[in-house]
Amino acid sequence: MTTSVDSQTRLQTTTLAALRHPNFRLYFFGQLISLSGTWMQTIAQGWLVYQLTQSELWLGVVACAAGLPMLLLAPAAGVLVDRVPRRTLLLISQSAQMLLAFTLAALVFAGAAQVAHILVLAALLGVTNALDAPSRQSIIVDLVGHEDLSSGIALNAVMFNLSRIVGPAMAGLLLTQMGPAWCFLLNGVSYLGTLTILLIIHPEAQLQAGGSLAPLRRLKEGLRFARSHPTIAPMLLLAAITSLTTINLSTLLPAFAAEILKSPAEAYAAMSTGMGIGAVTAAALMTTLGKAFGRGRVVTAMAVWVMTTGLAVSGTTSIPAAVMLMSLFGFGIILQFVTMNTLIQTVVPDAFRGRVMSLYTLTFFGVAPFGALALGALADVISTPLALAVYALLGGLLSLAVLARARQLRALR
Repeated sequence: MTTSVDSQTRLQTTTLAALRHPNFRLYFFGQLISLSGTWMQTIAQGWLVYQLTQSELWLGVVACAAGLPMLLLAPAAGVLVDRVPRRTLLLISQSAQMLLAFTLAALVFAGAAQVAHILVLAALLGVTNALDAPSRQSIIVDLVGHEDLSSGIALNAVMFNLSRIVGPAMAGLLLTQMGPAWCFLLNGVSYLGTLTILLIIHPEAQLQAGGSLAPLRRLKEGLRFARSHPTIAPMLLLAAITSLTTINLSTLLPAFAAEILKSPAEAYAAMSTGMGIGAVTAAALMTTLGKAFGRGRVVTAMAVWVMTTGLAVSGTTSIPAAVMLMSLFGFGIILQFVTMNTLIQTVVPDAFRGRVMSLYTLTFFGVAPFGALALGALADVISTPLALAVYALLGGLLSLAVLARARQLRALR
């Protein structure tokens, strides 16, 4: 078990320290290209679904289709992540994702794409994400070791959120000039670079010998460990609440841009880019803010921040104001999640890393789509702005209720 001294040592690492590792540098730039393509496809897919259906509910249904496989498969995938080299798992999952992107591009180029096709492809993408997401979270320690783990997590978040700027910006340009099919095609092409880099790098796998436990028993062991841990358990609960509620506000951005801002493509891309700018800023400042205020206090403050900015977004009718507020919202939501990610990875032993991180990614990818589905249905009934306000308020109040009970989490440095 990691000691408090170890935790304090890791907190002192600088944000850029992980870049001294050649494997991590290659991985960082390869994933930045690939994830930019993924965000480009996400924006184009949301735009296409809304153009085909004119329904907020369908936006939630497609998001839910992507999340259901994650909900069912992520805990079992965590057992694999603890037993199989993570680079191997990433090569498999990202090759499959490349093929899915090319398939969607071909359907749209042929003029044959229907919402049912998008639904099926989203579900298949969810299957690959069940393996891909915990592998990407867990491989960081293989690339940088324990000494620079905090830096690796922070830079991984910077990379993830830089892609949220590049991807939506490219999507906005391509959607208005060339159409969504090109977004899907270029996403498929983007995987070629990251697959090449994964073949080049040689991570130092932190896998455990594993003993004689059968996979099902290992799964139960991981669940029991996470449930009984005094800080991991409340952080997973907090992540689940946030994923069910406030993080889903971005799901309705296509409808909000079309109905309220009267700019379906440009405003949608601009708000997504603004959210990405705020997110990158948060990831870059995470280490500094954690040192200055304590990471537990940062998580608590961001619960209030996200609720407040989410409520403000729901009431705006101006594109510049919406972009600014989504930037503030992106700052808060990502600072909260990256800080929780760092806290979890700091305290979890290597023997449980894959299984615990699969539970964390389950809250991020597997639970969120069901909140998106409910949000889409709610928006169909009471209007998009009011549904956004309800979710922002609900998520904030539930998060504060968890934090009020978890004193040990609030006190974490």
